[in-house]
Amino acid sequence: MQRVSAFAIGLLAARIAAADVVGPSGYILGSIPLPGPAQGDVAVVGTSIAVGQGAFGAGAESVIRRDFDGTITTLATGFNSLSGFAASPQADLLFVADNGLEQAGAVTGDTLFAIDAPATATMAVTAAGHEVAAPGSIPFAQGVAVSSTGQLFVSDAVGGSAGKVLRHRSFLYPPFVTQAAGFSLTAGMVFGPNGHLFVGDLDSVTFAGRVVELDSSGAVARTLASGLSGAADLTLDHDGNVLVSGGFTPGFGSSTIVSIDSSGVVSEFAHGFAFSSGLDVDPISGRVYALDFGVSAVTTFTPVSALLPGGGAKATDCLAEFSDVTPLRDRLGRALMQSVCRDGDACDRDGVADGVCTFGVGVCINVNAGPQCVAAGVDSFTVSQPQAAADPQLTALQSAVSALLPSSTARCAGPVPITVALRSTATGLKPASKMVRTTAVHMPATGRARNDRDVLTLRCLP
Repeated sequence: MQRVSAFAIGLLAARIAAADVVGPSGYILGSIPLPGPAQGDVAVVGTSIAVGQGAFGAGAESVIRRDFDGTITTLATGFNSLSGFAASPQADLLFVADNGLEQAGAVTGDTLFAIDAPATATMAVTAAGHEVAAPGSIPFAQGVAVSSTGQLFVSDAVGGSAGKVLRHRSFLYPPFVTQAAGFSLTAGMVFGPNGHLFVGDLDSVTFAGRVVELDSSGAVARTLASGLSGAADLTLDHDGNVLVSGGFTPGFGSSTIVSIDSSGVVSEFAHGFAFSSGLDVDPISGRVYALDFGVSAVTTFTPVSALLPGGGAKATDCLAEFSDVTPLRDRLGRALMQSVCRDGDACDRDGVADGVCTFGVGVCINVNAGPQCVAAGVDSFTVSQPQAAADPQLTALQSAVSALLPSSTARCAGPVPITVALRSTATGLKPASKMVRTTAVHMPATGRARNDRDVLTLRCLP
């Protein structure tokens, strides 16, 4: 939102300072360091995240990918004023909005860009040449949303009552047409499970926020919530609630993220940001990623309800639990200690049917689970390896968790990409599996060590 409400953001940010972020109960709070202050938005790409970086100005901003181990890869350069990001359903494209063509010396902008293979690219491309529509065609490009079928939408935050939502038309001119109008500073957008599009909107005079629900034709189905203290970006949490960034606590003590349930009830999700801006949610783990504008980190909120204990003894099973996996369930709905994925499906983090399933496996430690298991701390963590040939991916998982230790607080590592290649036979590709066996150990000051031994089977289907 650098262009459309730069004055408002600058004024508010000058009045507050980032405090310790406080999140909701039932989530594990985390932080992912960045090489520089966050700009624009954040988006999940495979087992990594894409984040904006750089300084506001002609060609000075870029989009990077940060992997679980801290590896930074620059995906694209030459942006002026980054705003919304959104990945395609297969994560083979990252759509990036920029609204800074008016910057002196800018060669492109005020449009939407498409970056190829954001999860695997090894070299940066330039913004110029990767426009979805001509430079200047979306003067106030802000939010970006992609439907489950790949339909692309962008918000144009003109202000007044001229803000609108644009829909992309492949192979037609102009490439974008108006889907809905009558907004002001049209902000972030997200699709609901029913295919309706939720749109954030900020009044350009009062800066009060609202969220409007549009049906598939672009007609207003309802105003989900109004009178918000701001509206920057939108996403859905793992329970289907709409999360909205850009709000503020009373007195502007800090910036907030709020949650809006299906009936329109608004509650605080988190506070303590200087200015909460970009949001995204990992569809598998339910982890919320949040940007604090200008801060060199991404804040994470990992839902405990989406974790998989791993089958250890009840008294110690909360020392370490698997994250980022979707477990197979029995007829009674109970989670089994295995995750099954078909090559190329949404659970396959590489997004293509290439004979290999890429799982994302994370681990959260010290996950207190009530009176049955009270996590008093984890001192060591190991992943069992075959003696003949160690698996470097399992070694990476062990290293990622071990880097957090010793610790007596709830923390999460990963997701680490772990691949399972289908077996090639004379009659075609066949299912294959890989087992992840872990041991978390708590060493009390007196008495015997307490062990949490867990097993997860990853199964890939053709």
